[in-house]
Amino acid sequence: MSKLIVALDGMDPRMALQIASELVHLQANGLWGFKIGHSLTFTGAQWIDQLKKTGKVFVDLKLYDIPSTVEKAVDWLASLNVDLTTVHLSMGRSTLEKIADRGVGILGVSLLTSAIPDECKRIYGGSPTETLLKLFRESNNTGITGVVCSPQDLHLLDLIDPDKNLLRVCPGIREIREDREDQKRTMTPAEAVSEGANFLVVGRPIVEKNDYVRAAHIILNEISRVDQGIADI
Repeated sequence: MSKLIVALDGMDPRMALQIASELVHLQANGLWGFKIGHSLTFTGAQWIDQLKKTGKVFVDLKLYDIPSTVEKAVDWLASLNVDLTTVHLSMGRSTLEKIADRGVGILGVSLLTSAIPDECKRIYGGSPTETLLKLFRESNNTGITGVVCSPQDLHLLDLIDPDKNLLRVCPGIREIREDREDQKRTMTPAEAVSEGANFLVVGRPIVEKNDYVRAAHIILNEISRVDQGIADI
């Protein structure tokens, strides 16, 4: 069954904890836990420990540095009992192999969901498809937990990882009529699950709603319906 990760990025720490505490009962319905970025990580170890009491914690730092520096950062996150973190696949497989088994699940970030073709060509020297295939190859057989990519790119990951050894973690989840804002390559929850996403990372469509508990329920129900339909095939 696909799982929901609620992104609390950019929120006031007290509000983030309030939302997490009010959503925790949805774990039985497919809520995996919560994602935080740099700002909430800086709130400190004690705050992260409080968040851990409401569910699993995904610290999205998109680490990119020399191997020894990344190893130290991953070890620090392990000391906080963080469940998942992110690193850039463009660091290469030698670094990925070194951090794959240090007490934190490692997710490799491929191409950001805000990327556009012109920028991709200018920065990486190829089309989005060419760039993604190169990055996905770096993740294969390294021992990392999974890959973060747009749900629109999952069919490309399947070419590199046909046995689905890597978890597929997908941001860029939006409602059909919602403003996509800074994310370009998006899908609805149903579409992402149909494409094979294991984890759906959803922030604004839940946390910016007045009734965020109901909003989370709606998405979890949509995930469940699609999962059940796939299982029945």
